[in-house]
Amino acid sequence: MLIRQVRCDRLEVAIYENRTNMGIASAARFAERLREALDQHEKAAVIFASAPSQNEFLGALRTAGGLDWKRVTAFHLEEYVGISKDHPASFRRYIREHLIDHVPLAAFHELRGDASDLDEECKRYASLLAEAKPAVVALGIGENGHLAFIDPPVCDFEDPSNVRIVELDETCRMQQVHDGCFATIEDVPSRALSLTIPVFMRAPHAIVTVPGPTKRQAVGAALHGPITPDCPASILRRHADAALFLDKESAE
Repeated sequence: MLIRQVRCDRLEVAIYENRTNMGIASAARFAERLREALDQHEKAAVIFASAPSQNEFLGALRTAGGLDWKRVTAFHLEEYVGISKDHPASFRRYIREHLIDHVPLAAFHELRGDASDLDEECKRYASLLAEAKPAVVALGIGENGHLAFIDPPVCDFEDPSNVRIVELDETCRMQQVHDGCFATIEDVPSRALSLTIPVFMRAPHAIVTVPGPTKRQAVGAALHGPITPDCPASILRRHADAALFLDKESAE
């Protein structure tokens, strides 16, 4: 059930009673924007977040009707440095298990955190993104306000790179423990590969799904604080077509 709709600058915000309703609504918006892109072009590219916050969204998206997945190429936001694609905490593994294995995509390009040359891997993935020109990006917001793994200390709204190596701050790493991806913060890698803010801002459409009580502070800063790299998600208020979907807990 929809509780409330508001707008913060250019950002649409919809608050739902629970995570299930939120996920169904954000998936419907994503599917609508993807259908529009496929109506206008022979093929389309999309980018997916890979985190437990996306479970309901991806579950609903798998069953969305009227999507010709065979014309869709998918990317994802980030991957830990040094982790293989089969590691339990791998973002590649997550998105495969929650979406890629369920729909007949044209292609899924994996960001390889275990590549032997990380700089070359960043260049390779950036080149694929530049060629594909993704139409829709699915995002979450981190407990420190991050988008992908662009934490406040490394956030640059004008970043010249599309993909970069980043150092993860303590709040970000602790979130991975809260999410159940690692047992302790010592287990969480300290570096990752991440897409950057300009990639998300160039995508014509952004769908942002953010449930749960641990995200309240970040949501408040993103919507009501200054637009600043201190809260990377605040830049969404300047996106041409972005919609933020919350549940009652994250909206409080």
